Amino acid sequence: MGPFLQAFEVYLAKSRARLLCRDLKTDVRESNAGPLTVIIEFLSLAAVKAAYEPPSHQVMLGLRQPHSDVPLSTLKEGDHAGH
Repeated sequence: MGPFLQAFEVYLAKSRARLLCRDLKTDVRESNAGPLTVIIEFLSLAAVKAAYEPPSHQVMLGLRQPHSDVPLSTLKEGDHAGH
């Protein structure tokens, strides 16, 4: 995971994203989210998509994927499930 983590720091800076939370002791009460939670803030949903698609990011994912299985979600800030 070392090479991935090094590439990840560069990726965040290049994507103009910032790490909001990285917790190795996630208290999962339901489902199987795993022991690690990472929350990254991007400027917009379009920025998330633009940061995920390039071949350079796919290469970086190849550094992580042999070592971890990650559920990945994107969401827009705000309460979009409100009544």
